[in-house]
Amino acid sequence: MDLNVKNVCTLLLAVYHCERHTSVTTATIPPFKMALNLLVPPPKIEDREYVKPYLCGSGPADVWPSVFEAYARKVTTPASDEYYHVLDDIRSGLQYVFQTKSKLVLAISGAGHAAMEAVITNLVAPGETLLVACRGMWDERAIEIAKRFGINVEVTRIPLYSTFSHEHLENELKRLRPTALCITHGDSSTGNVQKMQGLGDICHKYGTLLIVDTVVSLGGVPFLTDEWGIDGVFSSTQKALSGPAGISPVAFSARAEEKINKRKHEPPFYFDIKMLAQQWNCYGNTRVYHHTMSPPLLYALRACIKELVSQTLEKSWARHATTLAHFHKRLQEMPVTFYVPIPEERLPTVTTLVLPKRYDYTEFCDYMRTKHNILIYGGVGPTAGKILRIGTMGMNATIEMADIVADAILDTLKALNKSSL
Repeated sequence: MDLNVKNVCTLLLAVYHCERHTSVTTATIPPFKMALNLLVPPPKIEDREYVKPYLCGSGPADVWPSVFEAYARKVTTPASDEYYHVLDDIRSGLQYVFQTKSKLVLAISGAGHAAMEAVITNLVAPGETLLVACRGMWDERAIEIAKRFGINVEVTRIPLYSTFSHEHLENELKRLRPTALCITHGDSSTGNVQKMQGLGDICHKYGTLLIVDTVVSLGGVPFLTDEWGIDGVFSSTQKALSGPAGISPVAFSARAEEKINKRKHEPPFYFDIKMLAQQWNCYGNTRVYHHTMSPPLLYALRACIKELVSQTLEKSWARHATTLAHFHKRLQEMPVTFYVPIPEERLPTVTTLVLPKRYDYTEFCDYMRTKHNILIYGGVGPTAGKILRIGTMGMNATIEMADIVADAILDTLKALNKSSL
């Protein structure tokens, strides 16, 4: 018979009955011939040879072996106890990683931008004011996300290679009295790290919530959510946590939780923290289905947290700082310039460098990848074509890896030099 809608429905119904009634067999299903015109033929998909490079750019970083193993575990179902045991482990682990006693901690299904959107849209309603302290590409993304949601966005800017003084921010807070201030802790597009201590108190003085991006800093740079008065914080796994992208931790203070519970606006359904808190069983009395989360990513995040817990935060922070000091000592012997001039403001996880004028940044990165199998990046957004971005974070935050990268940079400088060094 010809394959049309009526016959397909008849066929499916017959199969349905076949599976449930022994009196019906597949022999009773009439044969048919394909009569539909397929406009797209089957594609030819072939595996390509790929040599994985050292991931030493601004992210993603290389993944811990234990995370690879966890990622390959058997997939579980949201209806199982094991699923919720994993969520429990992640939540308690994130309380440690973020250094918060808040119960409203969980992970968003999506990359860092998903977490950014979730935090902003849950804490700031359309028509309310968000002040964005902008010094790089990720602050620009926060501006774009907020504007699309109908939020009134105010922006204060400084040179990309610098960080904000608390006096500067307080003046803006006093003038605008915004609902929230959004600021990036470590900026991978510029390579600087913002001082956060005391900023929460300044924000609260003016009735403002403090939202912080820690995507490239969490786990590699000291960050104390409760002590510093952070109200909404988000991160992601593929940077200093050395996991795969696609799942992003968030945490909220009691002040932020109150705002969420009393809000009169609705955030995007997928990012509704009220609903996600029930799915994540944040308060120990709900196991509500909201959406199907990826079990492999949940296992991977749990493994990332286990690695950090086994090292301890203090040792992880010290390892990143020690690696950075050694790496920068090596770089000081080369004809390169640090994009961030003040050493205390340089991000421990991502170093940004300015090459001599005779070098091309794309050519430099390509040579590193081809000759040394090391992946680094040029600038992005406002720093495109102006800097190199080199990561020494996560499992790559070691003296050995720093030397491998430094040796490769020195060789590339010599190989691509158009004049004598």
